[in-house]
Amino acid sequence: MKDLEEHYVTVLDDFQHTVENKIRNHKNDAGFPQLPANISEDDLADYLFDYQAALDSEGTERSRYTIAGFLLCLPILIMSAFPDDSLPFEGIMNVLAAIGVGLILFFLYRVIMKIVVKKKIRQANQDYPEVKNYVDHVMAFK
Repeated sequence: MKDLEEHYVTVLDDFQHTVENKIRNHKNDAGFPQLPANISEDDLADYLFDYQAALDSEGTERSRYTIAGFLLCLPILIMSAFPDDSLPFEGIMNVLAAIGVGLILFFLYRVIMKIVVKKKIRQANQDYPEVKNYVDHVMAFK
């Protein structure tokens, strides 16, 4: 039973749990980086939480698909408020143009979210530089 407890791996496969599991499962292995004295367990937990929160701020796949659907439909809904003779193109071209605008909106949304996530990760790395260095060493351990 103790052997199972030592090698227990959670179902969650995110960055925070990956690092925590690696530390828990390999902390007694030869050559595994040990937590420096100037880094507390709380600092490590705070850094991992902030880093994971930054990664999670982008949303789940389900929420991204929901936003994509909304942004694709929005230009079509707006276009339907105008009479057909006041639209810039004829027939199906108006719908295709609206879908194109929706795709551009979704692309802009994704780019902005990527920038926000990178900014949050950079901030977490700046707030905890020693912890980042330790986590880098832990993740590099084979």
